[in-house]
Amino acid sequence: MKKSTVYLLPTMEDRRCAETALTTFLTVQSSTARSAMLAALKGILKKYRLSKLNLHNCTAEINRSGCIAIKPKKFITGSSCPGCNENLYSADSKVRILSICEGNTWDTVTYGCRCGEVFGKIERT
Repeated sequence: MKKSTVYLLPTMEDRRCAETALTTFLTVQSSTARSAMLAALKGILKKYRLSKLNLHNCTAEINRSGCIAIKPKKFITGSSCPGCNENLYSADSKVRILSICEGNTWDTVTYGCRCGEVFGKIERT
């Protein structure tokens, strides 16, 4: 008889931890909060041996070298946050880059805003 493999799924507590780490970084926007967010996401992905973790408005992914990429669920074409209209490119913007996936002629940039929105934009190179 063949043995079944049981895969554990992230608990609600671990999912809340991942969401809290992301929203804390978006609110605080410090390098310490960013490091804590990435460490929390990486720890949860490794704990459950996952390559992806679906969050409320994005997906956290880990590659083979252990780097975390945050991929958006929604995209914009303009230059402002869809949640609060904050300009992406102003010097004092509340919008931060969460992740960049490079392509040959364009990059997919994931942005996160202090208002809590996570969104992506295709940026031409």
